[in-house]
Amino acid sequence: MIYPSRTHLLDTSAMIKLVLNEVGSSELKTYISKNSTFWTTSVCFGEALGILKVEHFHRKNISKKKYLASVEVLVSYLKQKISIQEVNIADRQIYSKIEDTVKKHLLDFADAIQLVTLTTGFPSVFEGESKTIFITGDKKLAIAATNEKIRVWNIVKEPCPPPIDL
Repeated sequence: MIYPSRTHLLDTSAMIKLVLNEVGSSELKTYISKNSTFWTTSVCFGEALGILKVEHFHRKNISKKKYLASVEVLVSYLKQKISIQEVNIADRQIYSKIEDTVKKHLLDFADAIQLVTLTTGFPSVFEGESKTIFITGDKKLAIAATNEKIRVWNIVKEPCPPPIDL
């Protein structure tokens, strides 16, 4: 028997909540420990590294020890729980969709990549209970995703998604 499962896309804000204690961090960590099939884009992973860099080197909000430990935790998630999936932004049609999404929702290019990945990449084939859940703590991005008919969990404002009914 095949049981339904879900895929989940973690945006940059969700990736950061895995390593820094923020609103929604504990709920996300618990959710990830109880579920499988998580992914992010290389852009989100890079942005998360950039945020940690700024928090340590520029804002001085985290120590060198915390910075290095946070990077190590993010990399360990990639090894164990989270894969990286991409759309080909060099493809003219994909690039045009990203550009249209930027204009439509007044998003930055990196955020638009995520929405286009969700609507045109491999997760776009899942439906019903198996439909991919986009996990974000970014209110504007959550609204844009909802407007694109993407299933969203705003970890700052909403409770964890319920388990799939079998």
